[in-house]
Amino acid sequence: MKPTDTAAQLGAALQQAAARLQAGQPEEAAALCRKVLAHTPGQPDALHLLSRVMLHSGQPAEAEKLFLQSLSSAPRRADILVNYGNFLRSQGRDQEAHKRLRKAVKLAPDFVPAWHGLGLTLHKTGAQEEAARCALKVTRLAPDYPAGWELLAAIEQKRGDAAAAIAACRAGLRHQPAAPRLLYSLAQLLRQECEFPEAAGAYESARINGFEAPDLYRNQAEALLEAGDMERALDCANAGVARYPQDPVLQRTRARLYWEAGAEGDPTGMLAQAAQRYPTNAALWETLGQLLNRLGRQDECRAAVAEAFARGCPDTPGIRLLEALAAVHDGAAAQATEKFSRLIAKYPRHVGCKLGFAEHLLSSGDPAHAEKLCAEVLDLNRYDQLAWAYRGTAWQLLGDPRGAWLMDYERMVKPVAVPVPDSFADRAGFFHEVQQCLEAMHRTKAHPIEQTLRGGTQTNGHLFRHKHVLLRVLEQQIRLAVGSVLAEFPEDPQHPFWGRRPGSPGGDSVVFSGAWSVRLSSEGFHTNHMHPEGWISSALYIALPDETGQGDDHAGHIQFGVPLGMELPPQRIVRPQVGTLVLFPSYMWHGTVPFVSQQPRITVAFDLVPEA
Repeated sequence: MKPTDTAAQLGAALQQAAARLQAGQPEEAAALCRKVLAHTPGQPDALHLLSRVMLHSGQPAEAEKLFLQSLSSAPRRADILVNYGNFLRSQGRDQEAHKRLRKAVKLAPDFVPAWHGLGLTLHKTGAQEEAARCALKVTRLAPDYPAGWELLAAIEQKRGDAAAAIAACRAGLRHQPAAPRLLYSLAQLLRQECEFPEAAGAYESARINGFEAPDLYRNQAEALLEAGDMERALDCANAGVARYPQDPVLQRTRARLYWEAGAEGDPTGMLAQAAQRYPTNAALWETLGQLLNRLGRQDECRAAVAEAFARGCPDTPGIRLLEALAAVHDGAAAQATEKFSRLIAKYPRHVGCKLGFAEHLLSSGDPAHAEKLCAEVLDLNRYDQLAWAYRGTAWQLLGDPRGAWLMDYERMVKPVAVPVPDSFADRAGFFHEVQQCLEAMHRTKAHPIEQTLRGGTQTNGHLFRHKHVLLRVLEQQIRLAVGSVLAEFPEDPQHPFWGRRPGSPGGDSVVFSGAWSVRLSSEGFHTNHMHPEGWISSALYIALPDETGQGDDHAGHIQFGVPLGMELPPQRIVRPQVGTLVLFPSYMWHGTVPFVSQQPRITVAFDLVPEA
C-alpha cells in the first residue's frame, strides 16, 4: 500500500471516530483513535480526539494527559490549545486556561473558537471590559455564530446593562432567527426586565427551535403567571412535568401553581405518580412529603414515606427527617427523639436534621439539648437565622438572660413612618395609589403552598424588580426609613443582629434579598414564623380594614415572640397603621392576629441583608 493510501485510511478512521463521538458512541470512537495511534504513535489529531473521548467518558485526568501529548506533537495548533484551555476553565484552573487561550488567539487571530474561549474565561474571572472586546471580535468575525452574541449578552448583563444585553440577543437573532439558546437567553433577560408576555413568547420560540430543559418550562410558566395568564401557565407546567417527570423543582412549581390557581383535584397528584413511577428518585419522595406536610396532610406524608422505602427508595437524610417529623405529628415524642438521635449520629453535619430535632426538643421539654444543637449549627454558620430563632426560644424557656439580649422586643421591633414623596400632597393619597398598583399584581386565588399566610394571596417574584414608577418610588422611600433606623443601631459587633450593621448605615447600604406583597382577606392571618433568608425583616402597611385596632382583640395586629407550635404569650403586639413600616430581626418569631372584615389588609414585606 502506498503511503498516500495509508494516510487517507488514517484520515478516514479519524473522521469515523469523530462521527462516532458525535453520535454518542465513545467506545467505538476510542477504538478507532487507538488504531490510528498504533500505526502512527504521537499523531496529534488522534491524541486530541481521544482526549475529547476521555472527557465525554468522565475521565478528566486521562484527558489532560492526552491533551498535553497532542500539544507536544503539535504545539502551535490553535484548535488543540482552545479545547485544552476550555478544559482547564471547566476544572477551575482559570489562569492556566487564560494562558493557553491567549496563545491560541496569537497563533490564529481569526480563529473564532479561540476568541470565544478567551472571552468566556475573562467573563468568568471578572474582567468584563476585556471579555466584551473578545465577544465583539467573535461577532465581527462570525456574525452568524450565536454563541458570540450569547457571550456578549451575558457580559452586558453582568455589567448591569440589561438593555444592552437584550440588544445583543436581538442582534444575534437577526443573523440566526432560530438559535435556540439565544432565544432562551433573550427570554431570561425579558423576564428579568418584567416583560412577561414577550418573555413567554421567547421561551416558546426557544422550545419550538429545539431548546429543551426543565428550567424552560418552569420559567415560562412563571412568566405566564406574571403576565396574568394562569390557564396557560398551568398548561405549560403540566407539559413540563410530562416531559421531565423526574425533575423535583419543576414538579414543585407545578404543584404550587395548581394550588394557587384554585384548580380542582390534588395539586400533588402528578408528583405522587412520578415518585411511584421512579421509586429510587429520593428527591421526588422528599418533595412530595414536604408539600403534603405544608398542606396539613401529615397522614398521607407518613404513608408516602413508608411507600418510598417499600419501593426501594435510597435511605437519605431528607426521607428520614420526614419519618421523624411524622412521629412528632403522631405525638410519639420518645419515638421521635430516638429517630432524630439516629439521624444526627449518621449525619452529624446535616443542618436540617439538627434544627428539626431542636424544634422537637423545644416542644417536648428539653430546651437545653435544643440549645446545644443550635450552637453546633451556629458554629458552622454564625448567621443562620433559624438556629438563632430556636436558640432564643431555648434561652427563654431556660430563663437564661441571653434570651433578652437576643430578643429585645422593645428596642429591636421598630415602627417607623415611611416618608411621603414630595410629589404627593398627603400620606393617604400616596398609599392609596400604591394599593391600586399592588391590587393589580395579586393574580392568584389561594395563598402560596409553602408560605405562612392563610386566607389571602401573595405576589410572585421579587416585587421591586418591576418597572412600575410607583414601586420604584416606594422602594426609595422605604430605603429612607430603613436608613433612619440603621443610624440608631447601637455599637455591638458581637451581636448577631446589631453587629451586622454596614459601615455606612444609610438605606443604600442594604440589599433586598426578597420583597413581596400580601393581600389578606377576612379571617386571614400569618402563622407564627421567622425569615431564614434575611437579617432585617418587615411589614409595611398599605391598606387596612376599618376594624383593625377596634376593641381589645388585637384583630389584624402583628405579634412577636410566639414560637411556631408553642403555647406562649406574645412578648409584644404592634397595632398597624397605613404608611408605618415595622422592622425587626429576621430570626424573631412573628405572626398576624386574624381579623374579620369585608376590606382587605394589604402589606409590603421584604428581607434585607447587608450589602456585600
